[in-house]
Amino acid sequence: MTYGRNNLRLMFRRGLAYPMYLDVARDRELIESVIEFYEIHVGKPYGSIDWEELRILIGDDRLFEALRKTLGIFYKPKNIGIVSVHNLRDLRKKVFQIVNEKYGGYVPSKLRENILKEIEEILRVHNIDEILWSDDIMEKPLVRIRKPSVRDVVEAFNFETIDTICVNSSKITFEITEHGNGVSAFAKFVGRFSKLYGLIYDIRYLNGKLKATVEGPHGIFGKPTKYGTRLSLFIAKSIPYLKMFERFRIVAETVFTRRKIGVIIFENKIPQINIHGEVKVREAFDSSIEKSIYYTLKSLKLNVKREPEPVALGDLLYIPDFLIKYGDKKFYVEIAGYWREEYAEKKAYKIAEVSKYINNIIVISDEKLATYFEKIRNVKTLTYSLRSGKPILPYGKLLKMLKGAS
Repeated sequence: MTYGRNNLRLMFRRGLAYPMYLDVARDRELIESVIEFYEIHVGKPYGSIDWEELRILIGDDRLFEALRKTLGIFYKPKNIGIVSVHNLRDLRKKVFQIVNEKYGGYVPSKLRENILKEIEEILRVHNIDEILWSDDIMEKPLVRIRKPSVRDVVEAFNFETIDTICVNSSKITFEITEHGNGVSAFAKFVGRFSKLYGLIYDIRYLNGKLKATVEGPHGIFGKPTKYGTRLSLFIAKSIPYLKMFERFRIVAETVFTRRKIGVIIFENKIPQINIHGEVKVREAFDSSIEKSIYYTLKSLKLNVKREPEPVALGDLLYIPDFLIKYGDKKFYVEIAGYWREEYAEKKAYKIAEVSKYINNIIVISDEKLATYFEKIRNVKTLTYSLRSGKPILPYGKLLKMLKGAS
């Protein structure tokens, strides 16, 4: 859920925008008042609530709209219900049919109550007037899903702020001004989760900074923001890694009506956000294809390592799927399967860039995607076909490749 780009509160400095998050300590009094407003109105028809009172209480139109949508996580107008939507439609048809047949399609207001009682007897339904309009949101009572704490509201609002930015963004860039093991772990995280979410990444060292750009594989006619929800999830997953660093920031390229604006999502500090538990990169495979190929390579007694350390190539950081050590040589293996064409195009471009630095890259590709990789210099391509969901690959040809280069 997002609360809408028009409700974003942004501060501008030097051509960049900074979102205004909530804080438990600073905004406690305001959030307590908002929760109290909702609690007072629990059980009342949604349409009878004076929302203008809440707007005045909050004192900021954008914050009012954003908080109202955020509080929808905890409080909702809800059917107490009596009948399903499908049955309700049938019931209305029967009532209108009776009114047309018995009263010529018109019920005078002074006879309305008596006629409703007569219809109730005909249809054997009690409280029919209430039931007929029970799906009208204005008539539904406001119910509490669960009573939130101040922290609950702040954390939910802050995450919805990030989500609102990301669903209107074409890409995000992580900038980290540090070196060491933490950077390597972060780079591996970027490579792994980009693949899990079907995103394209590029990691480089520029001017003493690690820059990792993550975006969707946009086609020519695709919306530039179509992968925004995945970007917000990606940021949520990145938080445990960012906590390892003192100096970092995330910049989103956010699309507004007439232009793109750089929005600084985080800078050296992470706001209070509702993230459930620590997110760790598990030793799990991205697909059954990758898993099958990995264990087959192991069965061939090859020295194969999954998700190895990033390889520095000039200012470029490269993370292969597998690393095979054969004799005194290293081979970098990419698995290309279940990819859309636009993703394959971007991935082929990235591998072509890497191949300018190293010539021991092997792409194991679904036969439908092979044409994207076969023309890349210094890259060897093996294709597989699927049989009963399992990849059939000429492993003998792979062993010849390894031996021939050793």
